[in-house]
Amino acid sequence: MKKAMSAAIAAALVLLMIALGVVALSLGRIVKSAVETAGPRLLGAPVTLGSVSISPLSGRGTLRGLVIGNPPGFKSPHAVRVGSAEVVLKLSSLLSDTVVVESLIVRDPELIWEIGPDGSNLTKLSRNAETAADKFGGGKKSASPEGGAQRKGKSLLIRDFSVAGGKVGLSATTLGGQGLSAPLPAVHLTNLGGPGRSPAEVAAEAFGAITRAAQGAASNAGGKAIDAARGAALKALDSFLKRNGK
Repeated sequence: MKKAMSAAIAAALVLLMIALGVVALSLGRIVKSAVETAGPRLLGAPVTLGSVSISPLSGRGTLRGLVIGNPPGFKSPHAVRVGSAEVVLKLSSLLSDTVVVESLIVRDPELIWEIGPDGSNLTKLSRNAETAADKFGGGKKSASPEGGAQRKGKSLLIRDFSVAGGKVGLSATTLGGQGLSAPLPAVHLTNLGGPGRSPAEVAAEAFGAITRAAQGAASNAGGKAIDAARGAALKALDSFLKRNGK
């Protein structure tokens, strides 16, 4: 009898582990599919995500290999590349109107700031996100394209959002063939979104903060490049004058 009970318990534990594994895989697939489906609509550029792993017990997970391409008209290989991001999801909130992310930490992102005829690639992405947020935002209630019936959707709250250890590269065309990079200032936002705020609106706000930080870093790097070029030109002119003054 005891052996039968032990076998039954062992079998139940095995089934539970299998079930948890299936749930974990499902969560990862859902997040990956959501990012790769909603990302291009939000940013107007290709978005790919390598892999997602989320624990069905703790809600802790890791996103790896996120790459955001460029809008049409830009030539750099990508706009943003993220090696990994750590997420803590409040699992019980998946059944509520507002999905709660306790924390999202983006580590060591690589951004490329490219200047085109109509501005920079990152600014264009940020504007696309704002436009999409206006169009698709609204959390629980969002107007239909016909402007009539209202539809319900999930809201999103990120309690703690941060970006650390990143860098911004300036495209070679921007600097006349001289490539430069600069550290990306840390970004930290709290209570991003909330009830009535759609994922599109939250993403637009987060991307806007990253873009502003990148713009500051790019401006500083560009200023250093100009100073360096000015210094080299003055040095060359001084050398020329000395040679010809003898």
